[in-house]
Amino acid sequence: MGSYSNATVFHKFHQVPFSGLAILAASLAGGWALFASTFSPQMLIAFVLGAASVAVLLFYPELALALYVVIGDLKGDERVASILPVDLTLALGAIILLGIGLNSFRRKRMVPMPASFFLYIVLVALMVASLAYTPVFDAGLEKVGRFLTVTGLVIVAPFFILTTPQALKRFFAGFAVIAFLICGYSLTQLGGSERLVTPSSNTIGLGHVACSLILLIWFIGMPRLSFFKRVLVYPLLAVPLMALIGSGSRGAAIALGTAILMSLFLYRQFVADLLALTVLGFAAIPFLNIPEASFEYLGTLANSRSVDNLLNFRAELLGYGWQLLQQHPLIGVGIQGFRYHSPNAKLYNWPHNIFLEIGCELGIPAVLIVCIIFGSAIREAFRQMRDVSSPYLTLSYVTAALLLVGIVNSLNTGDINSDRSTWLFISLIFVAGSLRLRASGPPATLSPGVAHNGDCRA
Repeated sequence: MGSYSNATVFHKFHQVPFSGLAILAASLAGGWALFASTFSPQMLIAFVLGAASVAVLLFYPELALALYVVIGDLKGDERVASILPVDLTLALGAIILLGIGLNSFRRKRMVPMPASFFLYIVLVALMVASLAYTPVFDAGLEKVGRFLTVTGLVIVAPFFILTTPQALKRFFAGFAVIAFLICGYSLTQLGGSERLVTPSSNTIGLGHVACSLILLIWFIGMPRLSFFKRVLVYPLLAVPLMALIGSGSRGAAIALGTAILMSLFLYRQFVADLLALTVLGFAAIPFLNIPEASFEYLGTLANSRSVDNLLNFRAELLGYGWQLLQQHPLIGVGIQGFRYHSPNAKLYNWPHNIFLEIGCELGIPAVLIVCIIFGSAIREAFRQMRDVSSPYLTLSYVTAALLLVGIVNSLNTGDINSDRSTWLFISLIFVAGSLRLRASGPPATLSPGVAHNGDCRA
């Protein structure tokens, strides 16, 4: 009798979990059947691909950061905007923050920030204080909010995400792929009458993206190859080069030319490549159907008579910003005050010079803060480039070149929030420097009787 009871209990004990599993499996099957019957196969595939993409971006937030920098040049296209019912900038920002949290959970230590970055806190404090006298409080509050969130993310995130050389390389690889797709898209507009644009119809943005992509290929991909192998890379360079010329972006052209000339002092073998690319470029240009408007706009670098109206208006913006700075040198006219002190708030958006913008809105002390931040990044770049024994010298070279691009961009286009890559490139130079120091490691502690091998690099 006891044996029978034990067998019965044993049977019922196993019956409970198997019944539960059966009910759970039936529920999941029924739910999936209902989900599959509600949505089309295309939507199901899109959902799976979307979920997989989000998972990849969470585990590799450096790829999300690469996409975040250029998402403004993509989301203006209706096909891209329709992917998610929310703002793609905010969605990527949320993924980056979650990725940072995941990195912390995985105990990945962050890269230390330089002391000069504490000046950002002072700059934000000046922005907040200027809300007391800015002409339109709501507009000023929005600009401060964007700097603290959307722009501030690219300033801080690299120190939490790009914590290893591999992560930094993945960031550059992801950025290169996205930039190449943007440049390739712009070439579909060859043969038209207007300058080439990004999917968001941005000519200047295309120039910045193309310039950065060229420098990534030039500094990372080219140096390790022989001349004949470098020739095989020329077609890859041709895509962003055509996009840059087609955009007519003068600032990007100046930054690229300066960086390429500087690279000749670092890599003497590039002289032959530059000569070959110049000859091939001039021979191919008549057959590329690049819009005449692009050449006219680039021509303003040598001939100011071209596109007079645009240049006169740009000069008017700069002149008005300088006038405001002279009238309010200490505290400025308040954040976003340039626009609402101007004769036409819809037309006068910003001075197209970050230093002048900050000066006329926040005063000379704020300009000095920004100059110190930029100056510390420039000093760090030269310090890294002088360390020719660094295991990450290539990363130092490319981040220094991108910093040059950011400086040129800050002088001739955009406002403090519209050109996020400028602030990102400042952070990247310090990230590369921290990785260089981490690779060198702390000085070795010698035990008695143990000889030093003279190399303590990791």
